[in-house]
Amino acid sequence: MIRFLQIVFIWLPATLALFPAYLAVRLQIDWQANCAGGRAANPGYNVADCWDSERAFTYVIVLTLLLLLPAISFGLLRLLARRKAGSGHDQP
Repeated sequence: MIRFLQIVFIWLPATLALFPAYLAVRLQIDWQANCAGGRAANPGYNVADCWDSERAFTYVIVLTLLLLLPAISFGLLRLLARRKAGSGHDQP
């Protein structure tokens, strides 16, 4: 049962975080192509869309981090538990 809960609440959100991470890369590529040089980058591109792209990029990064948070905290807790278990002397 614990293994099932671990998959559902830790690894499933971490896997779902791959889509927003991919979307963040695509948004960054779009921003670099159309907004990085101002109007000279792409004269036909509406500059107001740059703000929309930046805002969407921020939202996607936050969503990615929220989906990865359970996996990160789980990994840190396991690391701390291993360190704590390994630091004491064996009991006779």
